[in-house]
Amino acid sequence: MTNRERYLRLFAGEDVDRAPFLDVMGYWPSTVKRWRGEGLDLPENASWDTVCQTIHSIIGFDGGRGSMLRVQGYIWPEFERKILAEKDGIQTIRNGWGGIERNEPGSDVMPVTIKGPVADRASWEAIKERLDPDTPGRFPENWAAICQEAQASGEPVYCGDLPLGFFGAPRELLGFERQAMLFYEDPELMHEILDTLCDLWIALFTRVQQDVPLDWYFVWEDMCSKNGPLIAPALFAEFLLPRYKRLTDALRKNGCKHVMVDSDGDERPLVPLWIEGGVDIVFPWETQFGLDITEVRRQYPALGIIGGIDKFALAHGREAIDKELKKVPFMLTQGRYIPGLDHGVPPDVSWDNYRYFYDKLRELIWTYPPEPS
Repeated sequence: MTNRERYLRLFAGEDVDRAPFLDVMGYWPSTVKRWRGEGLDLPENASWDTVCQTIHSIIGFDGGRGSMLRVQGYIWPEFERKILAEKDGIQTIRNGWGGIERNEPGSDVMPVTIKGPVADRASWEAIKERLDPDTPGRFPENWAAICQEAQASGEPVYCGDLPLGFFGAPRELLGFERQAMLFYEDPELMHEILDTLCDLWIALFTRVQQDVPLDWYFVWEDMCSKNGPLIAPALFAEFLLPRYKRLTDALRKNGCKHVMVDSDGDERPLVPLWIEGGVDIVFPWETQFGLDITEVRRQYPALGIIGGIDKFALAHGREAIDKELKKVPFMLTQGRYIPGLDHGVPPDVSWDNYRYFYDKLRELIWTYPPEPS
């Protein structure tokens, strides 16, 4: 059974031999640097693709999240990326989406947008033309070959990813503070921004699906923190939910089988709204915020769940790993679950503990097949 077949049967609640054995969230560069000193054989100048391929081969993963079809689904053409200032190893950059971001090259710190290119209606009108689905260049020149390769890969085929989400994409346009205020100060403009993004994605991914079937669509949001959502559920229902419904209806009408949301933090208050909006898979379920995926499963028996295993347990040795893995047999047998860590592996995890964790997880996956549901 291919990774694609296993994935699709699992999330459809159908009979399947076992859950996929995947690297769900990866690892930080500083973690790999540590592992090099603990026996991971990698040249110092290895590309990140080589790093991942080497680790995947050693652990024996089935594959990754799938075969991603990369199209230009956001600001296009992009702005020229430019370093505006640099001090104490921190760069201030104008990124390709027109925003100003703070970046620490060589660190594990992700770039942070400190100011978006949109502040008001005038700046919105100036950038709106870059969200036209008909702009040339949104598809790569070798698009037909890419589609053929994806279909032949044996992996699930998908589109989307960062920053394509109805909270995530406006945040990159506006910056977080301006986005938070715009819901109240100019709701008409926020509705227009969301409709423009929704129109773009429906048009673009309808064209994609004319050339290749999509197994799933990736919505990137990162819209929760340790205290819950960064947007009130009532605002979500008013502003985001109608666009979720429009997009997921269009995707499924054209054959897309699943819609997945990626959000850090405690996303539990938003799960009913995501489900109403057509989402059927959520990940990665960060346990440090009090999340227990067994409780989520009992509350939502048909929801696809990926992740939910505490990455920090790997730093505390084999006993802590074994304890954290005790919830996995229940999750596996309930179905619609791919076990994995709840975010990237931090540098306090040893190479030995990482391998031990996946050796034990592999045993569980092969021992506890999902029950059809």
